[in-house]
Amino acid sequence: MGQIDDILKDQPLNCGACNKCCRKNPGIFLLPEYGDDPALYEGALDEMDGRPILKTKSNGDCIYLDLEKGCMNYENRPRVCRTYDCRSDYMQWVVKPRAERRAMMKSGQLNQGVQKEGRTRLKAILGSKQSQIAAD
Repeated sequence: MGQIDDILKDQPLNCGACNKCCRKNPGIFLLPEYGDDPALYEGALDEMDGRPILKTKSNGDCIYLDLEKGCMNYENRPRVCRTYDCRSDYMQWVVKPRAERRAMMKSGQLNQGVQKEGRTRLKAILGSKQSQIAAD
């Protein structure tokens, strides 16, 4: 994976209109120790395991996601949102056994749409090297 990590560093992720990581998510943790200011999210926070987490809508979408306009708090989005890379996430999970990945999807720990997007974007970068990516 080291070689692919190096490739990803040279190819910044351009999310565009994709919002798959903002959907069907159990919530996004704020990381005050990395600069997230919970005061910026007043009224939009819950708490999980003693840590601040963004609320989600009843369908699991981030409270700030507007399907037509995108993130309604883009300028103040948490660190996790600013640094997340679905391609790296895909590489982390694809090495796990299929049964484990399926169980994680069923439990909501793994979003299949995000994983497919990560795989597609990674394959686009690797081009002729796509045989190096494990098939699902």
